[in-house]
Amino acid sequence: MVSVREAVRRIKRVICGPQQPRVNPRLASLERVFHSPPMTRKLVRAIRLISPHLHLRPTETSRGIWESDQNAACWAEYECLKDALSVLPKPMRVLEIGLGRSLVFFSKKFGWQNCKLHAYEADGKTTKYTRNGPRFEDSFCGTISELRGVLDYNGMINVTIHDAKSVAMKDLPGPFDLLYGFYTIGLHWSLEHFFDEVLALIGKTGIAVFTVSRDFRPFLRLQQLPYRLIEKDRCDEEIEKLLILGPVGGTMKP
Repeated sequence: MVSVREAVRRIKRVICGPQQPRVNPRLASLERVFHSPPMTRKLVRAIRLISPHLHLRPTETSRGIWESDQNAACWAEYECLKDALSVLPKPMRVLEIGLGRSLVFFSKKFGWQNCKLHAYEADGKTTKYTRNGPRFEDSFCGTISELRGVLDYNGMINVTIHDAKSVAMKDLPGPFDLLYGFYTIGLHWSLEHFFDEVLALIGKTGIAVFTVSRDFRPFLRLQQLPYRLIEKDRCDEEIEKLLILGPVGGTMKP
């Protein structure tokens, strides 16, 4: 049975249409590097799983809303990471855990066209978001076919997608020069629960980057390694942090 609150939300969506998310005006005014394909019903369902705060419909208006939101998020991440990631040698091996949008954005901004790019995702039916919560084996809530469609639409043909339901994280073909996850491990699920796999996948010379909450406190094993925390604006003007783990141009401090 649907609650009264949820029924009111549904009525508002029908009457008012898709809701415009709160986006930092400065970030929203920057170039749209990532491009959204046409907003089909299947893509809307896929976005709803990974971004429950967005109430989109298969319309051009919703397409513009999502494209603006995704580019603003990418610009916020890029501005924090451009100095650290610009010093990485190319070609390199990159693994993204989750969304896929930044593979498009970063490839164009950092010149990753000739790099070996990998994405780690799985199909899911429900969203199990927590805040630094326990590890779930079925915590992925992506849609691989739509991820591939978004990558293809943006001309990203050099991406290998690994299905997390078939390939355990420890069995991914590392080591990687760069491993990152925005709004996945580190924010929704505690990085400490994945730390052994992360360290194995970056080896001795790679780096890892994760979104963490504003109140994130480094755990003991992390404190024994070189890392840096960078405070950044979220695309909706809230504050959070990025954690960079590993040596980058000698700039890291334990």
